[in-house]
Amino acid sequence: MLISAFCPTLDLFATTMPMFQGSPLPNKTPAMELTDLVPWRSSSSNFDDIERQTPDTISFTKSPKVSSIKCNAFDRDLPSRYALGDYFLSEIDTSWSDLPLICCGYVSGLIDALSYNAWGNFSNMHTGNTIFIALGVSGKPDSQPMLWLKALVAVAVFLVGNVFFVYGSRYLGTLRRFTLIVSFAIQTALLLGAALLVEKRVVSPTLDRQIPIDWLQVLTISLIAFQAAGQIVTSRFLAFSEIPTVVLTVMVCDLFVDTELYRRPWSSNPKRNRRLGALLSHFLGAMTAGGMTKETGLASGLWLATALKACITLGWFVWRRKGQDGSHVLSST
Repeated sequence: MLISAFCPTLDLFATTMPMFQGSPLPNKTPAMELTDLVPWRSSSSNFDDIERQTPDTISFTKSPKVSSIKCNAFDRDLPSRYALGDYFLSEIDTSWSDLPLICCGYVSGLIDALSYNAWGNFSNMHTGNTIFIALGVSGKPDSQPMLWLKALVAVAVFLVGNVFFVYGSRYLGTLRRFTLIVSFAIQTALLLGAALLVEKRVVSPTLDRQIPIDWLQVLTISLIAFQAAGQIVTSRFLAFSEIPTVVLTVMVCDLFVDTELYRRPWSSNPKRNRRLGALLSHFLGAMTAGGMTKETGLASGLWLATALKACITLGWFVWRRKGQDGSHVLSST
């Protein structure tokens, strides 16, 4: 009697031991039953909780195939998402990134010449604006007694723009592709706003000396001054201090202080080459502004500046990433 009482227990122990010893499950047909996988589940269950009882037969015939297809599709999509995110969050290769900054110098020369010719003060070069503020203390110049106020607003907005772009770039990552795209997209949008204001005649393209100060002109100057901060901040983060993009005085001094100014070949002194390129581009931008103001007007010059900044913005999308020898391919990231 004692042995027969323990027979069910021995059968259960003998049945479950292979599962704990790592032995494979008994060979069954593809349509395996839950009762085969769970040996302690008898057909005459004594469980009172009906919700915990499962059907006697659950087919697993097609489940593995469906789940594997879904997993494989998910695995294919997931790396592409991560690759795209990694691409935009990666740092760019700073080689040749001085070329966009030289182009920014051209934009600065273009905008400052347009601004001074139309409204009597500068939007990018704030050395001149500082002089206008100082002259305003004595009520000069007589032809524009409120010129100092426009200059003061331009300088103040430029300083605010510096704070915005410096801390914004540091927060996002100074050399990340995404940071540069956002920075130059903001600059482009601000120039676009200024161009639209002039194009729609909301802002007068000429200086009305009968009005002490035209606040709509001040608004346009502020938009341009704010975006100018973005390009000079970028020149610092890209470590091209020899291309300030908005001033020429220090750059000309540094050019002639260089003890290797006349060194040959040209490729042996890249800093000299950058200073010369930035100086010439700034000068050519101012020349272009003079011709466009004479022939086509202020709005066309602002549209040109907007287009150039937009091209630089698009260029950051495809710029070579740091540590990459060839061109970018998303699948290789």
